[in-house]
Amino acid sequence: MKSLMTFFLLLATVVVSAQSDASGKIAKALGAGDAETIGQHLVANVDLTILDDEDMYPRDVVVKKLNAFFSENKPTKFEIKHKGQSKLDDHYRIGDLVTANGKFRVTFFMKKGDNKMLIKQLRIERYE
Repeated sequence: MKSLMTFFLLLATVVVSAQSDASGKIAKALGAGDAETIGQHLVANVDLTILDDEDMYPRDVVVKKLNAFFSENKPTKFEIKHKGQSKLDDHYRIGDLVTANGKFRVTFFMKKGDNKMLIKQLRIERYE
């Protein structure tokens, strides 16, 4: 019984570690303006909002749109301000992206897929 409890505790630790590892990599990529790395953490079709552009896009289009946004708004820093989990077991992060052209609020929702956490929704909005 003791070994079974140890196994479940270890499994829970690995799952939590994978979630924080993915969000940490995504946060670092946002701060660096690295759309390619973000692209490695996207589901096949992403609900994307960048300012006034809002739609479902395939992964490769999202990467292109992020590259265009980052080229116009050179990131200098990204910091996660809030994180949580929805009732549907989606994990979300909300943070501030500081760029050469101002501050933006970034929200992303992740779900478990391909044995890692993947972004299913990404929003970049002007900070108000």
